[in-house]
Amino acid sequence: MNKKIESPDNMYTQQVKKLIEQVAPSDSRAASLYTDAKNFYSLTPSLLGHIRELKLQLDSALEREAAAADVSELQRQIEQSKQKLEEERLARIARVNQVCREVIALCEGNTYEETQHQSARFLGTLMLLTQGPVTGFARLHQRFKPLYKAVLLLRLVDKLMKDEATSHPYLVLYRPSLSRMNGDKYWQDKWEKELAIPLISCALLQDIGLLHNDAQTILLGENRELNEFRLLDENHRKQLLKLNYVHTMSYLKRGLGMPAFSGSSTEEKHRFTQIHAAANQFRERLMQDAFVSKSGLGELLKIPQIYVSIILSTKHDYNRKELAKGYLLIEQLAKKGGLNAKLAEAFMQIVGFFPQGFGVTFIPKNERGEEKKQFEYAIVNQLNPKNPAEPHCRIVSRNLNFVISGGDEVIERSRNLFFPANQKKLMSIGRDRIAEIMSQLQSNFNSESIDELAPQLWEPSDYFANRKHQNLWKRDVP
Repeated sequence: MNKKIESPDNMYTQQVKKLIEQVAPSDSRAASLYTDAKNFYSLTPSLLGHIRELKLQLDSALEREAAAADVSELQRQIEQSKQKLEEERLARIARVNQVCREVIALCEGNTYEETQHQSARFLGTLMLLTQGPVTGFARLHQRFKPLYKAVLLLRLVDKLMKDEATSHPYLVLYRPSLSRMNGDKYWQDKWEKELAIPLISCALLQDIGLLHNDAQTILLGENRELNEFRLLDENHRKQLLKLNYVHTMSYLKRGLGMPAFSGSSTEEKHRFTQIHAAANQFRERLMQDAFVSKSGLGELLKIPQIYVSIILSTKHDYNRKELAKGYLLIEQLAKKGGLNAKLAEAFMQIVGFFPQGFGVTFIPKNERGEEKKQFEYAIVNQLNPKNPAEPHCRIVSRNLNFVISGGDEVIERSRNLFFPANQKKLMSIGRDRIAEIMSQLQSNFNSESIDELAPQLWEPSDYFANRKHQNLWKRDVP
């Protein structure tokens, strides 16, 4: 494979790309969750101001006993403006709910195992759509983060339910929700409306306050000339955190709020109001606690946030070799008491040492189980590894050639070249042989960069760009 092959994506990859655009589009003018928030922050205040001005004019008209037609016109304009505000709010809720349902459709399965499989596929696809530290990577990672967090949050909550490891009053009510994966339609609907949508929307909107103009001024400068991904000083970081918190909470409460009830029954309306008020309250408390860390509930969101900050880092020194530090950082914070140890352990059991879509280089075995004097390529494609350092992978090369029909295999730590001790096993191959192997398996290979050790990992984005290689999660392979 000497050059990148461009081909139409398979259906699943197309759906993931479309979903990314619905959250944080490449074109900032396109309809999306982010565009809705920008409009709320920039346009809603002026419309509210217009309503206040109309009300003052109405009060004045009533005081001077103006003509009935003038009073009626002012009242009409006020009602029209209020209606516009309400229509915009309901449209924002509708878009959030629609995006959440599409996340569910792409990461949920008919069984618990299938849901883990589909979630691995979603997370892996996001990672494989990135290309490492290339030009513009920070902005791309920033756009992918909300969706990556959302799926991790869903799986973490499911695991807590499965292990009966949560005592939070709201979450305890939904312990039976795992039965949705056994065809229980009642719990499918209830879980989606009352738990999944609050969880997903919390992850998607966690940094929505950064789109407010006050926050944008800190990030980009008065004249929009600064690099928003630069390292901020402590004062600006504190200001930004406060602004994000204030404006994110404002968006949840006033930019979204309660959905409209469309029925006619008073009893149904009361029940509808109770359900959505409780769901919104849970979402707001989860979001609030992720910022201020008072009750511990926020760690559900905080742990995926910390992990994603490494996996999809926007720092200028981003390096694929650092991806395993996502796991290590969670582990260290838990040991030091910075995170709930049980919650952190549950999360680490889900993600393992290597993230989905990670390019593994490994030493293969022959038919007798003996290690060969060569290396091959694989891609991490499943969650919940039995051993965190031994990922479940799809093998994508055989005898130094890319293959479509490679099987799945758990790569033992002793054969994974990410670990330096294993690289030494292949030192006898020699520089020329390693250069030959890498030139066949890596489109951007540079012989100048080769040393006497085999590569710790590889960059699979070029491989995944070929539609034929995008079905890394298909199970009926040899």
